[in-house]
Amino acid sequence: MTAPAKRRSCTLRAGIRVERGTRADWLALAPLHYRSHHAGAITDVFRMVYDVSPVVLPRGGARPAVAHPTTPVARRPSQAAAVGPDACSWQPRKAARREGMAERRSGAGRLGRVLVGVIVYSRAALSLAARDRATGGRYRASGMTGMAEAHLVNRELRVISRVVIAPNWRGLGLAGHLVAETLPQVGTPYVEALAAMGRVHPFFEQAGMTAYRRPPSRESERLKAALEAVGIGRSDRRSAAALGLALDALAPAAQHLALAEIGRWARSYLGAKNHRVNRPGRQRMLDLVARHLDSEPVYYLWRREPTP
Repeated sequence: MTAPAKRRSCTLRAGIRVERGTRADWLALAPLHYRSHHAGAITDVFRMVYDVSPVVLPRGGARPAVAHPTTPVARRPSQAAAVGPDACSWQPRKAARREGMAERRSGAGRLGRVLVGVIVYSRAALSLAARDRATGGRYRASGMTGMAEAHLVNRELRVISRVVIAPNWRGLGLAGHLVAETLPQVGTPYVEALAAMGRVHPFFEQAGMTAYRRPPSRESERLKAALEAVGIGRSDRRSAAALGLALDALAPAAQHLALAEIGRWARSYLGAKNHRVNRPGRQRMLDLVARHLDSEPVYYLWRREPTP
């Protein structure tokens, strides 16, 4: 009887390095992020690189150059396959060579290091309700002036504003690894993050951050109930265009009710104080509903363990 074939050991993590980066590293991968390139007041950037081949440092020990991807690379189905702790479903070394080939031909990536991912830390917003719940109102202490509160937030807190993994490297758990490796290096007692898709992609929790989920607001629940009552379900809210088509198909009375409730929710979401302030148009309102009504953002907080 033939012995079962031995599973090939996965050497991906052995070639991965996490190190301090620069704004140029962030800008190299920024087009791959779904949000804007503006990441607030950036304080720290860390990059994840993969060593394609052994590197011999030049005289003087200068840090090797990193080949930055110039264009997004389409993700192949084989890369999304589950990767166990002792097996690889694809060959990262070959993928890295393909991503950095153009740069290496031109000399930019001659030392064989490919940019895999970037994480950006920024100064946190001075006020956040979820933070107050998670910290027990630490930054809302009685008697603290606005300036003192701002100094305390800037001294103790950073926010993870962007995490980007290059397409050919996704599905391998590298985002959580990048977060976990860099959290202790930021230097603040607290680090926070807010993820719109935290329930679907809980890599912040996997990195050691604590999740604080909040229930939907009363305004959101009211709008969902109103839309369901006139026959507009969650699938009809997947995009502004789909929501617009669903509204146009309603009877006049039902359409009037739905639009009135959408307007009420949109003004509340934008922080309007009365009906004369911040009156968005129809397209803007539909876009807000499609993007945010069914999203369930999760607040995450990491606390540095006290030194014994």
